[in-house]
Amino acid sequence: MGSTASASAIRRDVAELIRPPRRIRASQAAAERMKVVGGDGTVRDWSPEATPYMVEPLDCMGSRRYDAVIFVGPARTGKTNALVDGFVAYKIDCDPGDGLIVQISEDKAREFSKKRIDRMLQHSPALSARLSPRGHDNNVHDKTFRAGNYLGIKWPSKNVMASSDYQFVLLTDYERMGDDIDGEGDPFTLASKRTQTFGSTGMTLAESSPGREITDADWEQPADAPHMAPPTTGILDRYNQGDRRLLYWQCPEAVCRRWFTPTMDHFSQASARLFCPHCASEINPKAKRDLNLAGRWVPEGCELTLDGELVGTPRQTRIASFWMEGPAAAFQSWASLAEKLARAEESYQQTGSQDTLKSIINTDWGRPYLHRRSEVQRSSQQLMDRAEETERRTVPHGVRFLTATVDVQGGKHRRFVVQIHGTGVNREKWVIDRFNIKEDRGPENDQPPRQVSPATQPEDWDLLTRDVLRRSYRLADGSGRRMPILAVAVDTGGEKGDDGESVTSQAYDWFRRLRKDGLQSRAYLVKGGSSKTTNRVSKSWPDNTGRKSRKSRARGDVPLYSLGTDLLKDAVAAMMDRDNPGAGYMHVPRWLGRWWYDELTYEVRDPATGKWSRPGKRPNEAFDLLVYDSALGIILGAEKIDWAAPPAWAGEWDDNPLVFDPHADQHPAEPAYKQREQAPKTRRRKVAKPRI
Repeated sequence: MGSTASASAIRRDVAELIRPPRRIRASQAAAERMKVVGGDGTVRDWSPEATPYMVEPLDCMGSRRYDAVIFVGPARTGKTNALVDGFVAYKIDCDPGDGLIVQISEDKAREFSKKRIDRMLQHSPALSARLSPRGHDNNVHDKTFRAGNYLGIKWPSKNVMASSDYQFVLLTDYERMGDDIDGEGDPFTLASKRTQTFGSTGMTLAESSPGREITDADWEQPADAPHMAPPTTGILDRYNQGDRRLLYWQCPEAVCRRWFTPTMDHFSQASARLFCPHCASEINPKAKRDLNLAGRWVPEGCELTLDGELVGTPRQTRIASFWMEGPAAAFQSWASLAEKLARAEESYQQTGSQDTLKSIINTDWGRPYLHRRSEVQRSSQQLMDRAEETERRTVPHGVRFLTATVDVQGGKHRRFVVQIHGTGVNREKWVIDRFNIKEDRGPENDQPPRQVSPATQPEDWDLLTRDVLRRSYRLADGSGRRMPILAVAVDTGGEKGDDGESVTSQAYDWFRRLRKDGLQSRAYLVKGGSSKTTNRVSKSWPDNTGRKSRKSRARGDVPLYSLGTDLLKDAVAAMMDRDNPGAGYMHVPRWLGRWWYDELTYEVRDPATGKWSRPGKRPNEAFDLLVYDSALGIILGAEKIDWAAPPAWAGEWDDNPLVFDPHADQHPAEPAYKQREQAPKTRRRKVAKPRI
C-alpha cells in the first residue's frame, strides 16, 4: 500500500499556511510570476511596459487605502489580463486569501476558467506550485491552493452573490451583468458586501467597457467636475462615485508640453490622428507607446504642471476609479478606430439602426452612447409642417416597390388596419395609403355589410388576400400602369375568441391557405419580441404540438418573425428625424389628417432603458405599421441591395417586371424573392427504452 502523504509534502503545506505575505506591489508580483498565454498558444511574461496605464489601477487593488477599484476602458486595453489575471497571480503568490471571479454567465465563467485561469496557472511555475495537489480540490469553477485559500470562478446569481464572504471579488465585463441579481440588488453592491468582513484588506473590482446610453441629452460638463462622466447607469455611474481618474498625455511639441486627455473629443476622423487641444498639433501614431509610458492618471481636483508635478486635492473616497478611451488602447490602432467609426456611420445612414454605431462607441472608443434621436424633438405638428402634396393611392416617382403592413385590432373596434409603403433607393420611404378593413361587402362591394372578427372568423383573413395582397396602385407618370404589392407583413398578436381560438391561430391557418394558392412567399407573419433582444428580426418555426393546453395550432410548418421592436422603432424614429429627402428619409403626405401624425409620434423612448412605450391609451398604429415595414425591408434584404444593379422587383419602372398595364391585358409577374418553404429539419435524440 502506498503512502497517502510524505513528510516533505506535509512540511511544505504547513509552511504555506504560516508563510507571511510578500510586501511588494501587485504589478511587480504579476510581472515576476505571471505568464500570459496568447490565443495562438504563445507564452510570455506579463509586461507593465505593454500596458503601462494598467500599473496604477492594479497597484491600487493591492493597497489598503481603497475598498474598491472601478476601471472603465475600451476593448484591447489589456484590462482583464492585468486587473483580474494579474491580481489573482498577486494574491496566490504574495497574499493568499479567498477570492471570487464573477463572469456574466455560467458558460462565460467556464470559458474564462479554462482559457485564462487554467492556462495562466499551467504556464506559471511559481503559481502552479501553489495549487493543492489533491485532485478533488480543483475543477472548472473551484480552485484550492496549498495555503488553504480558495478561488471561485462563478456567475451572477443569488446563491453566488449573497452567500459566502471573500477577501476579494472581481467583477469582469460588469456592464453586461444587469442591474438586479435575482431581486437581491446590483452586482457591485452585493460584491462589496462579501468583502466587507475583511475591512481594509477587502477589495472589490468592477471592470468593463461602457454599454449604456446617456440618460440626459441636455447634460453639460460641470465646470467644477471636469472628470465627471455623463449621467448613465452601470459602470460609469460607479466611476462617478470614485475619485475619477482620467489618463493624461503630455503634448510632444516642445513649444506646448501641456497635458491633455487622449479621447474621442481630441481625435480627427479625417486624418485618423489624435491632436493636442492646446496647440492643435497632430500626433504621429508611432508616438503612442512613448506617450503611454509617460502617461499619468490624474484624479478629479488635481492637475499636472509642465514638469509633471501633480498638484491639487483629490476627491476623498475609498473607491479608486479610472476611465480611459480608445485612442490610448495599446492594442488598437488609430486607423482601425477611424475605419470602424466610418463603417458604423455608414451603416446608420443606410439602415437607420444605431446598433453598430452604439457598439463601436461603447466597445472600441470606451464612451457612453448618446442616442441620435435625443438631439431632435419630434412632434406631430413638426411632421405635418413638412408634409408633401401627393395624390392619395398613387405611386410617386422614386418608389421601386410597394409593401403592406397589417395590424390586427380587437375589442369593440375589431378590424384590420392596413398601411401601404413605397420604398426607393437606400430606404427612402413614402406613405401611399392607409385604410381599415372593418366589414366585408363582397368582392364587388354590393352585398350587405358583415362585421369582421379576426380572432374567430377564418374567412376574414382571406380579405387580406383579396384586398391587400392582390392590391395594386397606379403610377404617378400618367401612363395608366400599376404597381402591385410586393409583400405583406401581418402582426399575429391579438385577442382570443370565445372558443379560445386566437388571432395567432387564424394567422397560421391563413398562411397555410396561401401556401395552397402559391402566395406564401409574399406573406410574412410577425410578432413583437422581448425587449432584451439584440436582434432586429429573428426567424423561427413555432411548434407546440406537444403542449395540449395551447390552441394557436403551431405545428412547426409556418415561419414566424420575432421583432426587436425597440431597435426597429429607433430606426423609424431616425427616418422621421431626417430633414432632407434622400437615403433613409420618410416622405409624409398632406392628405393624411392630424390623427395619423399623432399616432406616429405618440410613443416616447426612455433614454435610460432604451424602451419605447405609450404614456396612455391613445392609438399608435401608424408607428407600429412603419415598424413592421422596417422589419419587412430587413427580411426582403432591401438594406443590402446594390442599387447600381438591383434585383428585378426593385428596378426602375420601365425595367420592373412587376409594373403592368391593365389595359394591355398584362398581369404582374410574381416576385423573385422566396422565403424558405419548410422548417429546418432537427435531429431528434433517441431515448433508450428502460429495461424491465
